[in-house]
Amino acid sequence: MDFSRADNARKINRLKVLGALRKRDMSRAELSRQLLINKVSISEITDSLIRDSLVSSGPLDNTTSGRPATILSINRNGGRVFSLVFSTSTVMASASDLKGNVLRFERFPKDEGLVDYISSFIRKMTQDQPKVFGMTVIGTPSDIPSDVFPWPVVYRQRSEAQARGEMEGRDDLKDVYFVSWGDEIEACWMDGRIRTIPSFGHIKVTKGIPCSCGGDGCLSAAAGGKALKEKTGISQYRQLTTLEKGLIAIDDASSAMAFALSEAVQAVGAKDVMLTGELSSMPKDLYASMEDKMRMALPPERRSVRIIKSEKGDKALLEGAGIIALDEFFYHRDILEKLEEIQLNPWSL
Repeated sequence: MDFSRADNARKINRLKVLGALRKRDMSRAELSRQLLINKVSISEITDSLIRDSLVSSGPLDNTTSGRPATILSINRNGGRVFSLVFSTSTVMASASDLKGNVLRFERFPKDEGLVDYISSFIRKMTQDQPKVFGMTVIGTPSDIPSDVFPWPVVYRQRSEAQARGEMEGRDDLKDVYFVSWGDEIEACWMDGRIRTIPSFGHIKVTKGIPCSCGGDGCLSAAAGGKALKEKTGISQYRQLTTLEKGLIAIDDASSAMAFALSEAVQAVGAKDVMLTGELSSMPKDLYASMEDKMRMALPPERRSVRIIKSEKGDKALLEGAGIIALDEFFYHRDILEKLEEIQLNPWSL
């Protein structure tokens, strides 16, 4: 995008206003001061956003001296984003408002009626608000016609969506390595920005176990949920994490996971690891055992790294998927981050 063109500059300022109001409600005067945009332009932008039902004009701010200012906020009901999360045997569909709150979600079986289930869910969630900005898809949508998704679609890893949901509203999750441990093993690294790590599930941890990537002895092949279910003959994760046979297999797999985590933690300098996904519901003693194994593989100065269990589970996954769609199609976070980069380093143009 040519940031110097007048029409693009207006669009950029509109995005800046939405981005600022996403963080907190504020008055036009505050927006002008914070964004360094003159008051006339701020009034024009906010009036346009109010007409488009994307911003709400709220109560007066009487906490300052002088004339009370009107507080503006994102109109959470000004539109929708959707998410689909594909697992081995089920699909979760959710709808989120413009502040990232999950309004509703449903879980469907992956059978011949899947397209009808998804279409019905979308119809229900667009009856009172037909304005939809986009959709996030997690996993692999098989045999679903493209016209089921009549909006822009972004595809992301499960670990990235989980990390976004876990981070929302928290300032303490910094320098955290997120691992989604389910059928497959995915990871991402959060150091202020989320960075997916596609290679994590393919760290070599053993020998003699062929992997779908064509390699041998990869973490996913040795410790992934799909591999553990095949090894034990247990098809349900709830049983895999409670029956003795499943727990023995998970304990064995945790050695491979601990080794891979020690390699990853050293590579990026993570302070903590957060484990999510179906296998994160294993008992606390297995967490403690895996943490000990990881720490023993780390140099002494890094042995304070913890393995933390996700407390939000699927809620974080759905919240994160909705936030990704909002970032991509409503707030256009990538454009704002590029602008910040240019302001810090004008020579990057």
